[in-house]
Amino acid sequence: MKRKSRSQRLIAEINITPLTDVIMVLLLIVMVATPFIFQSSIKITLPQSKSMQQPPLEVTVTINALGDALLENKPYSMRSSADLDLMKFKLQAMFKGKTDTTLLIRGDRTVQYDYVMRVVDLAAQIGVEHVVLLTEYK
Repeated sequence: MKRKSRSQRLIAEINITPLTDVIMVLLLIVMVATPFIFQSSIKITLPQSKSMQQPPLEVTVTINALGDALLENKPYSMRSSADLDLMKFKLQAMFKGKTDTTLLIRGDRTVQYDYVMRVVDLAAQIGVEHVVLLTEYK
């Protein structure tokens, strides 16, 4: 009779790596979905007011290093007078009848100063009261 040696034992361990991966994915889904479920489950009725006070209007114009401006995801060339006129018309429509208005200008650090001043001049022409040049805080 032949006997099995003790070195050839059967290993009876379960590989839990795939199980851990599945549990982590499910946990991530629950963590992401819970705020949406909780927020939508709270039913509220907002109070009503007699005055129609609008929040202050802030419009951002972004100018890149090449002199191209971006206003509401529409590009305008600061080198073209036609684009400047279009931008002026668009800004005028946005700020028409608004009293508390702010124009935020995000200019690249290497942009020509002239391009920033063209936007500031457009804002002054249409009557924007507040112009803010955005910077990065370190």
